[in-house]
Amino acid sequence: MTVFWILGGIGIVLLILALTVGEVLDGMLGLDSFNILDSDVVSTAGVAGLMGGFGFAGAVATSLSDSVGVGVVVGVLVGALLAWGAGRLTRLLRSQANEVTHSTESLIGAEGQVITDIPSEGYGQVRISSAGSQHVLNARCPIELNSGSRIWVSGVLSATAVEVRPVTEC
Repeated sequence: MTVFWILGGIGIVLLILALTVGEVLDGMLGLDSFNILDSDVVSTAGVAGLMGGFGFAGAVATSLSDSVGVGVVVGVLVGALLAWGAGRLTRLLRSQANEVTHSTESLIGAEGQVITDIPSEGYGQVRISSAGSQHVLNARCPIELNSGSRIWVSGVLSATAVEVRPVTEC
């Protein structure tokens, strides 16, 4: 039963390493080249789940049943389930990191509101909502716009400034 506890402890240490330096560790162990059915089961987090689940579930099952065979079977089942879950979670987290980042150019056509008056020969500020995000940018318009006016972005002047036009009501 001591072997089960040691394997469970190694699984926890490996999980801590996976959370802190996961991709580096995957590369060092050569686990980044495995791809089983397009999942991350064979990743550092997957191996940590397998070892931890096998060790701790095996130890508990062995102590409850007084049979090492039952401990091994239960440990393999629980470890495989945890490895699969860790792989799915790792894959989910990695896919979220690849979402498109918004640039100022992506705001062209977006509607917003003037928050600081825009003089005809200068800059004011506008608030634009796009893809669930609020952006406050400097804005220029060929005509004077007062605070509270509805606008749409017609062009990009720089990373922090846009050209706007008033929204006309139909």
